[in-house]
Formats: sequence, C-alpha cells, structure tokens
Amino acid sequence: MDSDLNFQSRDDIRNMGLEEMRRQKILLASELKAIDAQISDLAFNNYGTYADAGRATHDCSKTFGEMRDKTVNLSDQAEELTTAFQEFRAKAKKISDEQELVRKALDNSNPLWELLTLPSRMNICVRAGYYDLAYTLTNYGMQLQQQTQLYKNPLIKKVADHLVEARAYLLEELFNNQSTENCCSST
Repeated sequence: MDSDLNFQSRDDIRNMGLEEMRRQKILLASELKAIDAQISDLAFNNYGTYADAGRATHDCSKTFGEMRDKTVNLSDQAEELTTAFQEFRAKAKKISDEQELVRKALDNSNPLWELLTLPSRMNICVRAGYYDLAYTLTNYGMQLQQQTQLYKNPLIKKVADHLVEARAYLLEELFNNQSTENCCSST
C-alpha cells in the first residue's frame, strides 16, 4: 500500500508542471513558517511553564537525592536508637524498683522498722523489769544469728548481735536484783 502511494506521488510530481512545483514550494515554505511561528508562539507563551517545570524537576531531583543520602544510614541509627531506648528502659525500671524498695523501707508499717527497734525495746524491757520479755528478745537474737542468710544482712546482724549482747546485761541485772532481794529479805 505504501508502495502504491509512493508511485502515485511520483507520478503526480512528474505530471506537475514547473509552475505548479514553484507554487507548491512556496505553499510548503509558507506552511513551514506558520508552523515555526506557532512553535515560537507556543514556546514564548508557555516559557514560564516550561521553565517552572524544569526548575521543579531539578528541585525534586535534588531533594530526592538529599533524602536518599540522609536515609542511607537511617537503619543503622535506628538500631542504635532502639538499643539506647532498651538500655534507658532497663535503667528506668531498675530505678523504679529501687525507689519502690526505698518507699517500702520508709513505710512505718514495714516489719523492718519493728526489727530495727528491737534493741531499744530490749533496753526498755530490762529497765522496766520485764525480764521474761527481754529474755524472749535475746532468744530471738540468737535465732537470727543462726539463720545465716538473714545474718549476712548488716542491719539484721547488728540487731541480732545487740540482742545477744544484751543477754549478758540481762543476766547481770537479774543477779543484781536477786542479790538485792536476798539482802533485803535477810534483814
């Protein structure tokens, strides 16, 4: 089909006269100038759009390039950040646990406070003459000394040792009272 069209236009050109060819040449030149003028008008009227599109393309390329460069190391930094957050969380939990332990220790209803007041109670019992109670406290001190896990704690060791040491003072007090009673009753 192309070859038929090709032969037909060759035949048309052969049959055309010189004058007709000149008119066709002028007509084609005129159409070419019109197309050239339209392209110029199109370029001139839309130059701003083309320039803006070109700048936008350039800016987008630059921005995406910068983003790519900045995000290359992001996964490594994310791992470091995750590790830091986990360490922070562990430390915060430890501090929270310690704070709770201190809060419980400072609570007056904590049995630890009762244990720590046993030496002063022992002294009060001996001075007030409650020897049976004082003797019970000294036995409790001996029991604490025998419980090796508890006795390793310095606070409990100090309380237990004080209670056991007070046993000698208690016995001395009992002997003094006994000899005072014997002395007073023989007169």
